Amino acid sequence: MKRLNRQANKSKNAARIRETAKKISLKERLVVAFVCFHIVVIFIFAFPIDFLPVRALRNLVAPYVVCIGLTESWDMFAPDPKSTDQFLKAIVFRASGQTDIYSFPRMEELTLWERYRKERYRKFTESLLCNECSGLWPDVEKAVARRENKPADPPVKVVLIKFESPIDPKAGAVGDDAAAKSTVLSELFIQPEDLR
Repeated sequence: MKRLNRQANKSKNAARIRETAKKISLKERLVVAFVCFHIVVIFIFAFPIDFLPVRALRNLVAPYVVCIGLTESWDMFAPDPKSTDQFLKAIVFRASGQTDIYSFPRMEELTLWERYRKERYRKFTESLLCNECSGLWPDVEKAVARRENKPADPPVKVVLIKFESPIDPKAGAVGDDAAAKSTVLSELFIQPEDLR
């Protein structure tokens, strides 16, 4: 008798599970598919081994990954990690002839809480420094101009400058800012509509 009751309960539970599975909405299935797709795409893009099938898949998903900002790199774990400290500054030229320097936030100069909050910003800055991303530079210059806007003395030009200084990985020393090599990335003359 107990055996029959257990079997009946098992079949009822199985029927409930099947019924629940049928009730899963299209919306829930799409969300699961969306998340699974992105997990697979990020894994393919960030996989540290480079051989032909992985390279082909990486080339296939790379435009999408770069477009939505999911790029990851293994620089920190690579056998040859980054050897230069790079950072970005902007010179703001004002209508009066004065200049101001806008320093983009740098992780090593922030508190632990600020680092946590601005981690994605660090990745944006690192990506911004490559020549392939030069299409973003005018928008960044306009954003700096808006941020540094003083109605009595508005910005008329913004110049983006990249700084690079060597890192000594053996000593664990970061680059020397005073000896950093500067490179002008871009300059933009600011129009009044750029400040809105």
